Amino acid sequence: MNLNLFEFDYDLTFMVFFMDAEEKVYARYGGRDGVDADNRQSLAGLSATMKSVLAMHRREEKDFAPKTPGGPKTVRDLAGGSRRGCMHCHQVKEGIITDLQKKGEWSRDKVWRYPLPENVGISLEVDKANVVASVTAKSPAARAGLVAGDIVRRLDGVPIHSFADAQYALDRAPTSGTVEIVWTRGKDEKKGRLTLAEEWRKTDISWRPSLRHMIPSARLYGPDLKAKEKEALGLSAKQLAFRHKDTVHRQAKAAGILAGDIILGLDGKTLETDQDGFMSYVERNYLMGDRVTVDLIRAGKRQSVPMTLVK
Repeated sequence: MNLNLFEFDYDLTFMVFFMDAEEKVYARYGGRDGVDADNRQSLAGLSATMKSVLAMHRREEKDFAPKTPGGPKTVRDLAGGSRRGCMHCHQVKEGIITDLQKKGEWSRDKVWRYPLPENVGISLEVDKANVVASVTAKSPAARAGLVAGDIVRRLDGVPIHSFADAQYALDRAPTSGTVEIVWTRGKDEKKGRLTLAEEWRKTDISWRPSLRHMIPSARLYGPDLKAKEKEALGLSAKQLAFRHKDTVHRQAKAAGILAGDIILGLDGKTLETDQDGFMSYVERNYLMGDRVTVDLIRAGKRQSVPMTLVK
């Protein structure tokens, strides 16, 4: 199977491709997010995508999705020809990452592949494929003029028939700048540009099997402070604050964390969560090897100490 032909987000369980007899891709259907494996899919959504693709197929001028240039690349190429039996989709993604790293082409930006439409302010109807369910206020989509009920037709040159198409289009978009979006409202066709903010691709990767080896842990543990203890320190009742337990992990010890330190968060950000929520926050927002500052209170004084995140 030519992986340059079948391009999609490998961290999933289901993907359908719609193609003509010459292996040109009209669209794809599938995809997921961090909530669960199926909440972005439905039989009604698949049916709507099929009807949209058939309508395109019947037109005299066809509209195909662009693909990555290059010769055939197979799963066996990525596995070095030594692997036998099947590979899970996420293992193909792991092979792609390893291949890029060997070539010196891997970068931090490549971690956040296949961004969600919500990253630019668009939520699509699950049952209506490319129909806008809602638009986030003050988002790139809102500034471009989209509203609920609009039908997205093209995004950065990619024909949009489904959620998976939107992810594919955003995956091809630049890390900054603008991309064109075309939509219809009733009988009118409209065009605009989405302005991509800094780190617009960044999203939760903690659920992705292919990236588990990149998910860090803060290795900071201890019981949450009670409301009265927080009040005595001038902290709000909802603010993160926990007292580090007597045993200090070597990662934290190397950074200078001491037993009894009151941990407030990282990088000067005020977090309204508990210790468990703090651990999840680190997994969602940082990568292995990131250098952070741990904000804490020691002997009644606030201070920050640098620490490198590890597994």
